[in-house]
Amino acid sequence: LEGDETRVRQILLNLLSNAAKYTSEGFVKFSASGERTGDGRINLTFRVADSGIGIKPEDVGKLFGDFVRVDQGRNVSVEGSGLGLVIARSLCRAIGGDISVESEYGRGSVFTSTITQTIADDRPLGDIGGKISVTPLYENVRFTAPGVRVLLVDDIDTNLMVIEGLLAPYGMNVSTCLNGRKAIELIEKESFDIVFMDHMMPEMNGLEATAAIRAMEGDYFKAVPIIALTANAISGMREMFLANGFNDYLAKPIEIPKLNEIMERWVPQEKKVKLEHQRNLVAPPESGIEIEGLDVSRGLAMTGGTVEGYIKVLETYCRDATKRLEILSNVPDEATMPLFITQVHALKSASASIGADEISRLAEALESAGNRGDMAYIRESLNPFRENLTAATARIKAAISGHTAVASEAGGRKGEASLDRAALLHLKNAMDARDIRAMDELLNRLIGSRADDETASVFSRAADCILISDFDEAGKIIDGLLESGNG
Repeated sequence: LEGDETRVRQILLNLLSNAAKYTSEGFVKFSASGERTGDGRINLTFRVADSGIGIKPEDVGKLFGDFVRVDQGRNVSVEGSGLGLVIARSLCRAIGGDISVESEYGRGSVFTSTITQTIADDRPLGDIGGKISVTPLYENVRFTAPGVRVLLVDDIDTNLMVIEGLLAPYGMNVSTCLNGRKAIELIEKESFDIVFMDHMMPEMNGLEATAAIRAMEGDYFKAVPIIALTANAISGMREMFLANGFNDYLAKPIEIPKLNEIMERWVPQEKKVKLEHQRNLVAPPESGIEIEGLDVSRGLAMTGGTVEGYIKVLETYCRDATKRLEILSNVPDEATMPLFITQVHALKSASASIGADEISRLAEALESAGNRGDMAYIRESLNPFRENLTAATARIKAAISGHTAVASEAGGRKGEASLDRAALLHLKNAMDARDIRAMDELLNRLIGSRADDETASVFSRAADCILISDFDEAGKIIDGLLESGNG
């Protein structure tokens, strides 16, 4: 459909949040339907029904006109200005629609929004029936690709670490850089099989870097697969990227099934090493970490599924956030606005990757305000955003410190040189099956087990052997540990 997607989203979010706010129990139900008008247009109808407190008949007429909440006495525990419905109706009318309401006091309300849109393409987008999961699946990796060279380009270390961790099961040679100019320098000197290029970066963005690569002399520069990484996965983005020299695109935060599809599609067939044994689906482990404001389980899954790996990403995120807090210390002017937008854009995707959804949402709102030049919103919201981000990083650092202290105490109780014998045996089985992801997870678990310096050194030697696919030597090292009696 052709229309103002941003306003439609704002209308629906206002209606839905209003319904949730005034519904303490029962349900909130959202439905959408459309009626074609016969002239290439469609009348969309969105209904938001709830079983909340409802509205008195004498107050219905006030909903869209007064800048106060109706029935103040009954709603004393509800926070908010009451402006959501006023804003929603104003937005709806601005794009040729309207909002109506039916309500029974004490039993709930139904808000109906009608909007007319032009049909741009009549083809179905696909089958959206059934359950849709937003949690990454720990799917089997069907192959490894030790001979494949990959370049990751992103302007924030957190994202680079996340993507590198998600690619670990493929056993590829991965290089990283933090901007488009550096990416061009590397590609001029070295050959890569796949390039993952972030869309929005300061100095030179992904579109500009890709255009520069495609303009270079030589077949390689015209053919190397470049996959766009974007946190702005809205309709029409894929077509935009394809029209600007990219081969494909991947939305951030990255979902493992989508990444696996990209790898299946773009890793050269002759460089795929088929796994003889596939392991079963693995559930994310219990992290033992709780951080206010973070969905730790989701962050753990988004960053590869290992606790030690997640902690490393959290540490990197704190460093990235500190750097960007300095850059975001002042309200931007016209000259600094592009840098401001790229910084909050980077924080949006990085925050989503670690499970900090509220920080991600606030960063997205600032990015949108920057794009539309809404200085009033930025002036009002920048300091609260900085305070939220500062508080979040403090909570993360405290949680990491506490987790490390608990692990150290547990290690001390068990003896510094104690080994997880079961993990060692599983590691040997994973090596026999050439299951790269399992090896990566188990090595992280073993290296993070607080063993003594000598044992940790042995783990590191085994890890080095596995990284260069010398599984025979790694097996000998592990056998030595098992036979030493330390397990």
